[in-house]
Amino acid sequence: MRKIFLFILVAMLFTGCGAKEEPIDNKDNSDNTVEDKNEAESKQEDTTKEPSGFFFENNGVSIYMNTDVAPVVDALGESLEYFESESCAFKGLDKFYTYPGFEITTYPLDGKDYVSVVYLMDDTVSTPEGIYLGSAVEDMIAAYGDNYEESSGSYTYTKDESKLQFIAKDDAIISITYLADVEGLE
Repeated sequence: MRKIFLFILVAMLFTGCGAKEEPIDNKDNSDNTVEDKNEAESKQEDTTKEPSGFFFENNGVSIYMNTDVAPVVDALGESLEYFESESCAFKGLDKFYTYPGFEITTYPLDGKDYVSVVYLMDDTVSTPEGIYLGSAVEDMIAAYGDNYEESSGSYTYTKDESKLQFIAKDDAIISITYLADVEGLE
């Protein structure tokens, strides 16, 4: 059931599958070339800056959204399961690494894979603040505050370029997902 939820969540995250048509302009755009270079450099800087926002930690390894997954996977060791599929939002493959209690999903950009989702699958793992599947909503609020967006039992906190989403049923947390804000990166 949780795997199905994860795939639905990832599908929602990467909506808009399909080829984008971009107009071809054959006019001389020498002014735009400088702007395009600056924009590309800005995007490159964005992907190499210091990690910030929400992070998940496992065995001393901090996993931030929108960071290169290679050092994370190296530090965590071999995953229990690995899966990849064609990305709907980016050119290349989305990759899924399953470890005991959690799963990491990545997106491809500029020849690297970046962390897009960390999904907690059971109560053997918790957030650095001690919230785990089965925690009470009041414990979540005590740990993270009341600056969240709530909709139908889904509580979403936003920090820098990341989100932390809790889904609750009958006042108990049933899902915890870290999400990268990838808008504008494609």
